[in-house]
Amino acid sequence: MFGWLNGQVFERDAGQGSVILDVSGVGYEVRVSLQTLAAVGEPGSSCALWVHTHVRAEQLTLFGFSTPAEKQLFMLLLRVPKVGPQSALAVLGGFPLPDLVRVLVRGEQGALQKIPGIGRKTAEQILLSLRDKAEELLTVIDESARPTSDDAGARGRAGARGGASELRDEAQLVLVNLGWRAKQVETALEKVLAAEGEGAKKPTLDGLVRRALAQLMERA
Repeated sequence: MFGWLNGQVFERDAGQGSVILDVSGVGYEVRVSLQTLAAVGEPGSSCALWVHTHVRAEQLTLFGFSTPAEKQLFMLLLRVPKVGPQSALAVLGGFPLPDLVRVLVRGEQGALQKIPGIGRKTAEQILLSLRDKAEELLTVIDESARPTSDDAGARGRAGARGGASELRDEAQLVLVNLGWRAKQVETALEKVLAAEGEGAKKPTLDGLVRRALAQLMERA
C-alpha cells in the first residue's frame, strides 16, 4: 500500500483529473480532486502527494491529496453509504477545503446539491454521517489550508503553463470533468475573464477554476 509519493510531475491531465508522478523512474498515475489538481505544478516540477490506495476486485487505484486534511476528509466520505471514490472526489472539488467543511458543519444541504452528481439523498446522507465529524476537523482543516511559500510556488507554476487560451481550455476541461455542462462552463469563464480585464495579473489555473466555479454555483 502507498501512503505518500514524492517525485516530479510527468503529466497533469485536466480532462481525466489525474497526475502521473515520476518517482525514481517509475510513473504512478494518481487520481486527484480539483483542489489538488490546481495546486500541482507543470511537468518537471517537484510534487508530493498523500496517497490512498483503493483496491476493488482486480482494480487498484491511487488517489492523491495535497494535504493530509483533504485525505482525511476523503476517507470519511468513503464511509458514507453509497458514496464511492468518484463521488468523494466530486464533493472535495466542489469547494475549497475550509469552505466545504463549513458547509458540512452548518448542514447546508442545498450547497452540497449544487455539486454535479450529488443529489438530495446523497447530500442528506453525507450531512447525517459527517456533520459531527466535520466540527472536529474544522480547526485542522483551517490550519492545513493556510498557504505556505511552497504552496504559492506550486500555484504559480500551475498557472504558468502556456498562454491564456491554453489556461482557459484546461480550466474548461477540469470543470466539465466535474460534471458541469460545457456551455455553462464557457459562459462562466467568459464572465470571469471579462471581469478581470486586460490590466489584471495573469490568471492561474487555481484562481480561474475557483472563480468560474463560484459563478456556476450561483447559477445552479
